[in-house]
Amino acid sequence: MNSIHRSGLWLSLVAITLSACGGGGGGAAAPVSSTLVSIALSPLTASLAPGGSAQLTVTGTYSDSAVQSLTSGVTFVSSDTTTATVSATGLVTVAAGAAVGATTTITATDTASGEKTSASTSTLVTVVAAGAGPPTPTSISAAQSTAANTANCNLISPFYWEIGDKSGALASGSIGIDSSTGNPVTATSNVSIASASKWIYGMYVVQKRGGVANLTAQDINFLHFTSGYTYMGSDTTTSTCPPPASGPDSIDACLTLVNSSGEPFDAQNPATEGIFYYDSGHEENHAGQFQPEIATLDTADLGPAIVTELLGPNSSVSLKYEQPLLAGGIYGNAASYTTVLRAVLSGQLGMLDALGTSPVCAWVGAGCNAAFSPVFTTHWHYSIAHWVEDEPTIGDGAFSSPGAFGFYPWIEANKLYYGVISRYSPTGDGLQNGVASAMCGYQIRAAWDSGIAP
Repeated sequence: MNSIHRSGLWLSLVAITLSACGGGGGGAAAPVSSTLVSIALSPLTASLAPGGSAQLTVTGTYSDSAVQSLTSGVTFVSSDTTTATVSATGLVTVAAGAAVGATTTITATDTASGEKTSASTSTLVTVVAAGAGPPTPTSISAAQSTAANTANCNLISPFYWEIGDKSGALASGSIGIDSSTGNPVTATSNVSIASASKWIYGMYVVQKRGGVANLTAQDINFLHFTSGYTYMGSDTTTSTCPPPASGPDSIDACLTLVNSSGEPFDAQNPATEGIFYYDSGHEENHAGQFQPEIATLDTADLGPAIVTELLGPNSSVSLKYEQPLLAGGIYGNAASYTTVLRAVLSGQLGMLDALGTSPVCAWVGAGCNAAFSPVFTTHWHYSIAHWVEDEPTIGDGAFSSPGAFGFYPWIEANKLYYGVISRYSPTGDGLQNGVASAMCGYQIRAAWDSGIAP
């Protein structure tokens, strides 16, 4: 049975010290003078296979506009208990024999005030076809325990995590409370995904070419970061592509800029050509040279164009670019990103066959000629706009794209399961928040695959 619950490290990828973000338990009591005026469930929709589960969370809005997470004193009701039941803690479980396409609505009521979720703030559960399913009977509980209790995952709290297959989410949960909002991080919490944007552009190029077999040698050099276009840098503390004084805020406009040393963004550095160098310039210049259909678009139109190519014109997925920076400009959420990952696993996107192809060594040190890498001495490789976590002693071969602020999507080496950790740590220190998330994600994956929590 799949379930999601709110509630050791494998050998360190890098030497890194971070302070825990946010954290804490349930929402604090609202001021005496304020009263609860409405409550809402999250997520508002859940697509689950028969036997699957999802943990719902409840937030309350008060008369003084304060928003609090409600962790007690709430009752839940399923409109069709033959389709799915809901526990006293908000854990929804779809019946093993539920028909694909069946639905049920989960409502919640605050017992003290009598406030109840409305049609627009309740959760609609839809039964979808089963995919791979959990690898073991205890995979769900092991992943839950790992996300909630291990030191590496506690370090990055608050965060949302999810594991699923091509058919939908199989397990997920919100860990901790965001101190800035008083709410948990959920699948629909929007964050800057930073370098997780790189994988999206790689998927776009593969799709435009009609599959990995049709990538040119030039495409590959740009997408595994050996093209030599390394003058843009990978700084996340300031905008790499500030808008021009006039005209579209576009990729082409960004490429007219220069770095702090006066080197043009669109210039090639012969010293880094042919070796791995982590830099935003590879993807930006690739688009400028080979993808004119998006190179001239204003930032507001860039995300919709890429989503249309990946998922079709009627997709509800939102990938908004805050700047025309293909390597790091997307502002989005786990719900949208995991929709794309499911499209990969289903074979809808050609990235499925591109995973792990044409890898180059991507660490600085013995055995590799890489010039610059944000993962320091960790022996990962870099493939078509994504990492391959194949460190010889502790890697599991997952394909991933961690971002500087902690957003971390992955696909397992077996290509059956995807996963994501969604969070926002505003320090943006290179890729290290993403690597910290990868430490937690690695342990969640291991628990999921083995059914044993560390």
